[in-house]
Amino acid sequence: MRKKVIYGLGIYILLAHIFLTDALFCSASEIGSGAYPVENRTQTEQPPASAITAVSVSPGTTVVSKSASYAFVASVAGQNNYSQEVAWSIQGQTSQNTFIDGSGILHVGADETSSSLIVKAVSKQDSNYSATALVTVQTASYSIQVKASPDNGGTVHGGGAVKEGGYAVITATPNNGYTFTGWLLNNNKVSDTSQYTIENVHSDGVYIAEFKPSDCQIQVSVNDSNAGTATEGRTVKYGESMTLDAAAKDGYHFDGWMENGTTISTDSRLQLNHITGSRNLTAMFSRNKYDLSLYCWPASTGTVSGQGTYEQGSNVKISAAPASGYRFVSWSENGNVVSSDQEYEVNNITKDMFFLATFEKVQTKTYSITASVSSPNGKIVPEGKSSVLEGSGISYVIIPQEDYDISAVYVDGKSVGAVSSYGFSDVKENHTISADFTRKPAAGGENQAAEQEADQGDEADDGTAQDESGEDAQENEAQELTGTLKHLAVSVEEAERMIEAGEDTELMAGALEAGDLKLTVHNDFVKIDKESSSVTDFAVAAGSLLTKEEKIEMLQGNVSAVIHLSIDDIDGEETQLTQKAFAEGKLPDMTVGRYFEISLTKAVQRDVQTISQIPKKLQIVIDVPKHLQADNREFYILRLHTNKSGLQDFAQLSDEDDNPSTITFSTDRFSPYAIAYIDRGMAKPETAEDGEGSVKESGMANVVGIMAVAIAVVTTCGLVWCIVRRKRR
Repeated sequence: MRKKVIYGLGIYILLAHIFLTDALFCSASEIGSGAYPVENRTQTEQPPASAITAVSVSPGTTVVSKSASYAFVASVAGQNNYSQEVAWSIQGQTSQNTFIDGSGILHVGADETSSSLIVKAVSKQDSNYSATALVTVQTASYSIQVKASPDNGGTVHGGGAVKEGGYAVITATPNNGYTFTGWLLNNNKVSDTSQYTIENVHSDGVYIAEFKPSDCQIQVSVNDSNAGTATEGRTVKYGESMTLDAAAKDGYHFDGWMENGTTISTDSRLQLNHITGSRNLTAMFSRNKYDLSLYCWPASTGTVSGQGTYEQGSNVKISAAPASGYRFVSWSENGNVVSSDQEYEVNNITKDMFFLATFEKVQTKTYSITASVSSPNGKIVPEGKSSVLEGSGISYVIIPQEDYDISAVYVDGKSVGAVSSYGFSDVKENHTISADFTRKPAAGGENQAAEQEADQGDEADDGTAQDESGEDAQENEAQELTGTLKHLAVSVEEAERMIEAGEDTELMAGALEAGDLKLTVHNDFVKIDKESSSVTDFAVAAGSLLTKEEKIEMLQGNVSAVIHLSIDDIDGEETQLTQKAFAEGKLPDMTVGRYFEISLTKAVQRDVQTISQIPKKLQIVIDVPKHLQADNREFYILRLHTNKSGLQDFAQLSDEDDNPSTITFSTDRFSPYAIAYIDRGMAKPETAEDGEGSVKESGMANVVGIMAVAIAVVTTCGLVWCIVRRKRR
């Protein structure tokens, strides 16, 4: 009986061992394959089905030049004898010569215009698995060289490496004794203007600036025609000499001769020897006495003393006394507070000066009134922001410069006429006041004098009268020149000819110097002192915005032209439609980091126009906001522009510089923009499907294995206990 029990126990242990071995084998195989346990197995098991688990492309990002090729590698991960084959494709190409073959080799055509491409690999076994890579198409660059002929005829600037399809601005400046005649390319003249824009560059080029010897023009002017006179300028031969004399009028004195912003002599007689170049000299005069004006604000809230006319260099004490119920606040000049003491000493008076004594009522509410002028051709006193006591008032004085009149004064945006003063009373809210100025028409007295001289000439013999009348006509024509034309000594007829011929670069530059043309820039993304330098080629583009009639009126000083470019940070103020348009237009792995807007306005006198597109591109530089700066980050500029037809044009502009803290881009359209970026070299995150599936499969396999081991251990222990018990019996 004991042998039978032992024999049966051996058979039972053998069966348990076989069951345990089979369970462990199944558990191990399921852990490796990721399959779940299969119930009701047949005696002949089928091999597990193959499956694809992931596809990847290497590299994830790269840069490929035009007319070049690049090989991508696709890696396929899977289970149970899966296929490694993938199907390759590209997206975003514009050229038929850009394609990717079945081996993953990308060929970029020479005529490809797209700045980026997307390469895609799809598993041939399971199309649900794919991967992409981003390709940046590198634009070719060409060399633009500039030379002078002869070498000592002048200096040339510009050129260098230019991206394909881009542009370059080259300039030629003649040396003393020479004039510029034109630009040559392959011995063919391509331009007569000293500043020439080479557009749509597709090849190397050597541009030669031709110069030739010329006469020298000596231009002489005075800073104040009421203060003195000076020898008239004229044209002299190269190497000649001439003498200039300056004479001050009563009440003024001569300060010196100024050239290029520097005083070169304080003698009233200036000898110019061996003249080798054109020169522009100004006789500087100044007054011997100046007016010191004092005002109270608000009116009738106090008194001031010390105003009057004083000799140059005088020191004057001014004082202010508040009226009952008011207290003195400060002395201010041109809107800037200079002292909070009731007595203040004005030292070294060298110009007309205006001071405002500000008073305020004790414990009363105040409002602000902001005063400004549209141009530097006059001023408003007090200027800037002033505080006004509730119920009180303030008076403003509008003072145009000499040769200018007040054209209009605006209070809270509404015109109150061309008044020279305006007062606010019983103030109970904030206000604004601004003033516009216009140049006075040419005086008629000079024409009358010329007519009288012409009449006297008629009494002389015919030949003499004709000669004198001809000279008088020339003098009258020169005297009638105004504004920039007077500054450049160019007649109206000559200016019209230059504009029609497209040779008005010199005229526009003169208008900038004379102040008849103003180019202003506001850029939220750079420091204030760098706003004007953040836009290049602004002057070249500005000339194309004015009509011939507007240019002639501006050059004569009859109207002023202001062209303003504004780059405004609108992040947080953009509309949902704008966000949606940028989100749909950008590349999939691109992030929009900041929204901004570029606008261009043209103001000729009081006619203000908004410009949406210009014929020549501007190059703009912006600083990358601090919170967007990061390593391995590539920036782009996105533009959303609505055409005249109403259709929206979306464009992606590349960064044209290598500075990681700035973005340089070129554009000719003014509309909403955005700063976008792509982070390079980031690992592809594991998908939720891959991660959760592997956890579930490995967890199930572990549970099956543990349960099998536990059953075998419990069964073995039970059998051993039975054997021991039988032996004791």
